Amino acid sequence: MRKILPLCALLVVCGCQQKQDVVVPTTKELKADPQLLSEWQAKCDTGEYSHLPADQKDNLCFTTRESARSLSVTKATNEEADFFEQNTRRKK
Repeated sequence: MRKILPLCALLVVCGCQQKQDVVVPTTKELKADPQLLSEWQAKCDTGEYSHLPADQKDNLCFTTRESARSLSVTKATNEEADFFEQNTRRKK
């Protein structure tokens, strides 16, 4: 009985601990803060969320992927616009 009581107490303590909720930044926040985006990319690619099952990883890392895609499309669009502007401007 004396051995079972501490074991039960340990189980109660472990069972009462709740998993901390992860606050996932929004796409807007990630676009505005490149450091935050790179931090979350590292977490999702090789860090603490990289080992999770696909559905859990998708819940945590979806906004990170969307922000990275959006920023790369914006960058490519701006580069193409600059190239077009440089090549079509009349030279006097």
